[in-house]
Amino acid sequence: MGWIAVVAVMGLLTASAQPAIACTVMRLNIHGQLVIARNHDWPFGEALVITNLRGIEKTSLAPIKPATWTSKYGSVSFCQFGREIPFAGMNEKGLTVDLLRLPQATFPDPVKVEADPELTAVNAIQWVQYQLDTAETVAEVVDSLSTVVPIPMLPMVETVHYFVTDARGDVAVVEFINGKAVVRHGDDYCMDDGNPKTRTCVLANSSWEDSQTNQANNTSLLRYDRGIRLVELANDLGDQQAPIEYAHRCLQIVAQGPLTQWNLVYLPEQRRIHFRTQTSPQQRWIDLDDLSFESDQPPQAIDIDQDIQGDVASHMNDVTHADNERIVNHAFDHFVPAGLPSLVIKQLLLDYPSKLRGPQTAP
Repeated sequence: MGWIAVVAVMGLLTASAQPAIACTVMRLNIHGQLVIARNHDWPFGEALVITNLRGIEKTSLAPIKPATWTSKYGSVSFCQFGREIPFAGMNEKGLTVDLLRLPQATFPDPVKVEADPELTAVNAIQWVQYQLDTAETVAEVVDSLSTVVPIPMLPMVETVHYFVTDARGDVAVVEFINGKAVVRHGDDYCMDDGNPKTRTCVLANSSWEDSQTNQANNTSLLRYDRGIRLVELANDLGDQQAPIEYAHRCLQIVAQGPLTQWNLVYLPEQRRIHFRTQTSPQQRWIDLDDLSFESDQPPQAIDIDQDIQGDVASHMNDVTHADNERIVNHAFDHFVPAGLPSLVIKQLLLDYPSKLRGPQTAP
């Protein structure tokens, strides 16, 4: 961990990493069924779909004051930068967490975090896994911000904001603007019946505040505006429209051509995730109820582009160091400029799974 802090202090982690590409996520209510639909827009699609176990002791990969915790819930996450560093996922309680590009994101000042005895840190991408491990509800995620905050390791990559939902239908948008958490959640963002307002149910790559301008003069605002209309239309669909079919139609409407690498559709109440990719466009799904999240079992994974169809649970295998190495190497070779800072971070990501503690050491 000392290496991270030294490199961060030297300012080397801001070396000209390529900026992240955009994504879109929508929370839909179709025939009374909760559906969360997300496009992952990125220069490459290689990734692993990985199970994360209960009862695993973890210490975050953070440049300062790394948080420690024990995973309370099992989950499935979608990882391109290695195990425990997901861009998206859902846990067994139906909590979903997605990060999306936000160019103006500014995370807390590390000096102030160091000085605050109440705060510890996770890196800005690992914040997704931390929440999947520890939270059942959106309210719990929001409450955690008083004690655990995201601090980037690669600031030029980790300019992101977060979209969080739970199986009760709650939604929150979590952003860090000028170093402070800005959370869109609670009574001000709900209707009288407690359901979230439509404009809280979509997120693209502008801040939530900027998205309210009604000026669709860039691709992010255009996708946000389209998402709002699609969320509104979902409430009036006829019974002949299947929820999964409508969710995929929505994702097609906000897609960005060859940059859209994955479509994810979460069904939190059923604890099922549907996914398809540009390379393997056939419909696949994974039921969390069919998976083992016990800590005495090895975590399992499947290549997101594996050429299969339907239920993938029987095709998952124990995840290995070689699996993790493959996706980490690919991400760094295709996205992060070479140099000492990237080598340091890359090695930390490769070594991290071996440092997880549980009844059975994770591979």
